[in-house]
Amino acid sequence: PGLAKQASSLSGRLLTMQCAQLRGKAFTSRPAFSRSHVVAVRAVQDLKGTVVSTAMQNTVVVSVDSLSPHPRYFKRIRSSKRFMAAVDETKPVTVGDYVRLEGCRPLSKNKHFRIAEVIRAVQ
Repeated sequence: PGLAKQASSLSGRLLTMQCAQLRGKAFTSRPAFSRSHVVAVRAVQDLKGTVVSTAMQNTVVVSVDSLSPHPRYFKRIRSSKRFMAAVDETKPVTVGDYVRLEGCRPLSKNKHFRIAEVIRAVQ
């Protein structure tokens, strides 16, 4: 019985060490196998939204709407976020166009997207 207890405590310590190695320095405050935190990589996202401003040179502001469930009542809540996107001179856009954004390297402090295509142009 004594050897089995030592072996189980040793395997528990090894498992804890492996978890600590898997977590690394970036995840030290979170548990190793928690599913409550989701890591989102924004650089590869494709977003769709409406152009709300074209006042800047080579840059537009696009409002992207999303639906997410309320954490307690599960009703879907509509929220919007505004992203700055780079504009290509060959594809002119106007306010009200529905466009698709694709992620790219950071082009400035707030600009991380390019306009990939105009899905629906305003008439």
